[in-house]
Amino acid sequence: MAHDVLVLGATVAGLTVARRLAHRGYDVVVLDPNREAESAAVGHGVAAVGHASTIANMAHAYGIEAAREHVRRNTAGIEEIREISPGHEHVTLRDLSLPGGDETESRRIVELYRQAGHEAELRVSPDGVAIHTAAYAIDPTAHAQALRAAAVAAGANVVHGVTVAHLTRREGLTRVHFRNNLAWVRDVGTISGAAVVDTLGVSPWGRAARVAPAQWVPVVRCAPARPLREVTLRAGSTAWLARPVGEKALVLGQKSAGARIDQATDELRAWCEAELGATEVEVGRLAIDPSDHGRPVVGASAIPGGFYARGNGRGELMNGTASCWYLAELMADGAGTLPPISRLRAFGARALRRGPGRFAPEPRLDER
Repeated sequence: MAHDVLVLGATVAGLTVARRLAHRGYDVVVLDPNREAESAAVGHGVAAVGHASTIANMAHAYGIEAAREHVRRNTAGIEEIREISPGHEHVTLRDLSLPGGDETESRRIVELYRQAGHEAELRVSPDGVAIHTAAYAIDPTAHAQALRAAAVAAGANVVHGVTVAHLTRREGLTRVHFRNNLAWVRDVGTISGAAVVDTLGVSPWGRAARVAPAQWVPVVRCAPARPLREVTLRAGSTAWLARPVGEKALVLGQKSAGARIDQATDELRAWCEAELGATEVEVGRLAIDPSDHGRPVVGASAIPGGFYARGNGRGELMNGTASCWYLAELMADGAGTLPPISRLRAFGARALRRGPGRFAPEPRLDER
């Protein structure tokens, strides 16, 4: 049996698109190489309507309407996140990420946020021109667990511990070939779908959407001398983002090339110790796809039936949710995106959907 949609990766992006499409009645299977909640528990866990630097980049490269659409998708993404994790913490985002801190451009961004229904204001301090907006902070692991449970409850079949080997496209269907991660299992499994959504960058269209080599971000978890009370974004600083996590802090540095990541990590650790009086310091790093920053490549496809969740958005909370909220809308409502038989099946499934409180069965892979 061919499924309607195959999703590669139980990331924030993958589970979001799976949940939304399954809720609409589509037959969705998610394949993921990791254990439950690992692929989606990525990033800093802060959801906001936008980052000034990204908004400015999009407006300059693609026009103000592209920036407005980005804000619209982020707004929808925030509502998704709040629905999945109602125990989120309401925080203030102090955004100093606009390079040069141009006050005129900052006011344009504030107005864009206000037009979308978000409270925003401009404040000038010795640090520079800052945009203050509301944001939501959550625990990435807890959100990943809740998102997976919501996708399964909606009817998605989420399968862990399998690695995709390659894909073939024949007669309007994509066939995904995968291996079980257990060392003693040698057989290659296969599963077919009318459409494939790649959130891991493993498919031909995922590779085609990339625009440069992968980048790295240094990460520090620490106990600051004084607890942080807001989330701060900076431009031109060793630290890009700092957020409170209870009485501790999570700090992410600026993007770095792989050859420089060790030095960047040492510099971020020194910054945290000097600026935050940090103790109990733990360091790490994140790998990201550079097709993220201000480039609207969601849905890019080199092969018919293939969809791609944009770069960094495959896992990180805000981008992953917003990009695949849009992708689910595109696939469910876009003319010709899914074949008529899939749309008819989904319509019938919605008509026969179980009543509230009923949960989908435990995930299983029904094609080998």
